[in-house]
Amino acid sequence: MFERFPLAGGSYVLILRLENPLEISIGRLGQFGFLAALYVYCGSGLGSGGLRGRLRHHLNSRSSPHWHVDYLRPHCDILEVIFLEGEKRLECSWAQYFLTQPSAFVPAPGFGASDCRNSCPAHLIGFSETQISQILRNFTLAWNCQRLPME
Repeated sequence: MFERFPLAGGSYVLILRLENPLEISIGRLGQFGFLAALYVYCGSGLGSGGLRGRLRHHLNSRSSPHWHVDYLRPHCDILEVIFLEGEKRLECSWAQYFLTQPSAFVPAPGFGASDCRNSCPAHLIGFSETQISQILRNFTLAWNCQRLPME
């Protein structure tokens, strides 16, 4: 499955489904309650291993937590991965896009954005399930991204 992801660097979005409400501690960020909902997590894989390496890490939730999403990941199903190859870090632009969409909410301020230089409230955004498919369709058309369903 991992060979479907490029070795080149780029940016990605994980579409996560949390079936049941959950309260967990996210590293030094603190304790947060997460609603049963769909979540988009915006990130980038520009280092060694590129997108393939970063997405392999996220898809294997057994690894030790390194990033904020690693704390939430074992409790969620990944429904889809959206990605775009390139050297430009796009997760802030993408998070800002998702934050302007109907029903968007920030479940944990600062989540995924501890190194953000653009004052993003978070790189994890929650949505009601009724709105998400049109939002994702518009997003992939606007950014010309590739979509890979995981289920």
